[in-house]
Amino acid sequence: MTREISGTYRGATTDERREQRRRRLLDAALDIIGTQGLSALTVRGVCEQARVGPRFFYESFPDLDALAGDLLDEIQGAALAAASAAIAANTGSQSDKIRAGVTALIVALTDDPRRANMALAQAHGSEALTRRRFTGMRRVAAMIIDETRQLLDIPEGEDAALTALAQLITGGAAELILVWLDGGLKVERPVMIETVVDFVIAMVDRLPAMVEKLESGD
Repeated sequence: MTREISGTYRGATTDERREQRRRRLLDAALDIIGTQGLSALTVRGVCEQARVGPRFFYESFPDLDALAGDLLDEIQGAALAAASAAIAANTGSQSDKIRAGVTALIVALTDDPRRANMALAQAHGSEALTRRRFTGMRRVAAMIIDETRQLLDIPEGEDAALTALAQLITGGAAELILVWLDGGLKVERPVMIETVVDFVIAMVDRLPAMVEKLESGD
């Protein structure tokens, strides 16, 4: 069978080689955006770093926004998957599950500072990325809402205070992580993570009072 008919080259099929090129482009984009910022991302630069010809760039992505967007989705998805797995594996109390999930999510982001920079800072660099960042943050908020509902046995439909709580947690935690990455919070990562976790638990403990206040209209 000829190489053309089989579609294989050096043991890889056409689809496998395409996926390998796409992977190299994503990895190169992470390095460029994560270290130099979104404004440094160019087709020429990412292709040179990925060792991929420009024509193959457009095989995988219609433009740079699509490349950066897929990278952001991948980072957010991996962090959420890590958090969900940690929650599912934890056999302790619901508070323990929340603690495990928050810890796993932060570790997944900050194990590689480039990923945290991309997800939390550089994602503000374009309207398209901002929308995707909001989608990711809402997914984190939904996870917090679900775990808090189980912890406090809150009926379905009573979401106003829960939604406010989840948004405060996700926004506040993201900003604190950014401050830490930038050197504004001079503590070791475990201390930073524990600070975020303590903040989350404290906010959850405040939820019954928040519900009462919202219901009373005060």
